[in-house]
Amino acid sequence: MKNFLRNLCHESLWVRTGYAFMFFFAFLALAYTFGFLFLPEGIMKELPLPSLMVLKEKDSFLSSFIKTLVYNLFMLSIIIGSNHYRVRSLTFGYLPIYANTIIMGLFAGTNSFSGGISTYTLDGWLLFLQIGFLEFSAYILACTATVNLAMFHAERWRGERFQKIRRFKDARLSKHEILLLLISLTILAVAAFNEWRYII
Repeated sequence: MKNFLRNLCHESLWVRTGYAFMFFFAFLALAYTFGFLFLPEGIMKELPLPSLMVLKEKDSFLSSFIKTLVYNLFMLSIIIGSNHYRVRSLTFGYLPIYANTIIMGLFAGTNSFSGGISTYTLDGWLLFLQIGFLEFSAYILACTATVNLAMFHAERWRGERFQKIRRFKDARLSKHEILLLLISLTILAVAAFNEWRYII
């Protein structure tokens, strides 16, 4: 398991991106299966989600699209900012991604999403591919592209202070990492468009 985790910060951009998606699908499948098998259907419908609280007002398509995009960019900034911290070989940007992956899997497994389409149907999964999967793909690409921005490092999760390993001006991205970050931003815009095209 430790070797798998190390690959999330592999020196090869493509290797760590592949492993990041592998962990995404694994956590999503496990959370979905647990919710489907052990939790009552619809049990999570009343739980407040930050994204729904921000976007619950009825607005025009353009206004809703911009709000969704701004929210997703905020989430992206949290992931990139978290990547400045690393424990052993794991940067913190992965933590909010996989925490939200598990939450999404539980929502899907218990069919708790609002919108009238069941996550137990093909239509529900096709909608997920057009919105949720695109959003998480953007988060993962941005995270793997900015792994090398880590400025603070610790060898232990507890009982050790972070040590500064580089200055901010020394943190740079390669051309491929910049390209992946731009692709991530493009995917977020497409996901926001798809979401409000369906709702409105």
